[in-house]
Amino acid sequence: MPKKSRLNQRERNKAANKKHILECAMELFHNHGIDGVTMEAIADASGVSKRTLYSYYPAKEAIISAYWQSNVEEKSKLLPNLLIQYPDTHSRLTAVFLDAAAGFKSAPELAHIHFRYRFQKIGDQKQSDMRSDFTRFLAEVIESGKAQGDIRDDVETSDLAMQLMLNFTATCLLWFADPNAFSLDQRLIQTIDCFLNGAGITG
Repeated sequence: MPKKSRLNQRERNKAANKKHILECAMELFHNHGIDGVTMEAIADASGVSKRTLYSYYPAKEAIISAYWQSNVEEKSKLLPNLLIQYPDTHSRLTAVFLDAAAGFKSAPELAHIHFRYRFQKIGDQKQSDMRSDFTRFLAEVIESGKAQGDIRDDVETSDLAMQLMLNFTATCLLWFADPNAFSLDQRLIQTIDCFLNGAGITG
């Protein structure tokens, strides 16, 4: 078998193993709670060695983060429809953020763990996957806004997307700390307004 084919097969096997582990772990979390599940139990349920498990996921938090990332990947496939359905950057970002908020409210513990884990990994050069699909998704929305003329084009799209992601993350972390302190939907819309329009008063 050619070397390239062997590498492709290896990558497919790795992806399949990671998906299988993820599915087994999420079922365990659902049935026993996150605190009631150990990494050893996940390895046993998945039929892999602890060494293999840790090579894919160094902690339970990494598994939960991967679960949320898989959700984002699925949402990213809807981007073409989003660009058609909503006419401008503000309405597109509002749709994205409110959809995410609905997901967080449905599973707040999992979402909080994901955000905490991701936030801790920001800036870690060893975690290239931490430059998330969500950030790339935001970059595509921003790029479409530049093409339409409602986003400034003198700042790199990647920088704008990262800043927006950090604003989004900070808002969500505050809400997770005390969900009764404010409306997540309203604060996210405010976050979008400040990002697009700035906080200063003009005129």
